[in-house]
Amino acid sequence: MRPIFISILLLISLTAGTSCVAAAKDASPKITPQNQPVVAGYIENVSIKIWDRETPITMEAKMDTGADSSSLHATDIVINKNNKKVSFTLTDQHGKTQRITCPYARIVRIKKRPYGYQRRPVIPVQLQIGPQKLEALVNLTDRTNFSYKMLIGRKELRHGILIDSSRHHRLSTSDQ
Repeated sequence: MRPIFISILLLISLTAGTSCVAAAKDASPKITPQNQPVVAGYIENVSIKIWDRETPITMEAKMDTGADSSSLHATDIVINKNNKKVSFTLTDQHGKTQRITCPYARIVRIKKRPYGYQRRPVIPVQLQIGPQKLEALVNLTDRTNFSYKMLIGRKELRHGILIDSSRHHRLSTSDQ
């Protein structure tokens, strides 16, 4: 009787262990063609759709794994707290400027070096980096003294964008 009881317990434990492994495999994220990670260069052309504007703006952006959030170059930034909107001037990579007014999600306080703080409005946008389309929150700031007018941070990169730091424009049609 004892050997049969031990055999039954062993069979139950093996079956339970297998089903636990199967359940753990089912819980892992499934890779589908829609959410396959893409490998981008450290500089890429990015398409930015802001609020209700029909035409997206295209510009070069730096993929920055050292930055937590994303920043977009804007000048003449005016925040209207009464209607929760921000107005700003944006320049695309061809030098064409546009005045844009859109709602902002929040105001963030960014520590500036060597001291002090800067308040920046954060706006919702739709980004397209290669085939990846994603909703993002970007802060507006004057990036005149920087080489790239947009910085894509980790919050956006974690949506399936891997960075090849040895190449740029890896996803562009004219690979350089």
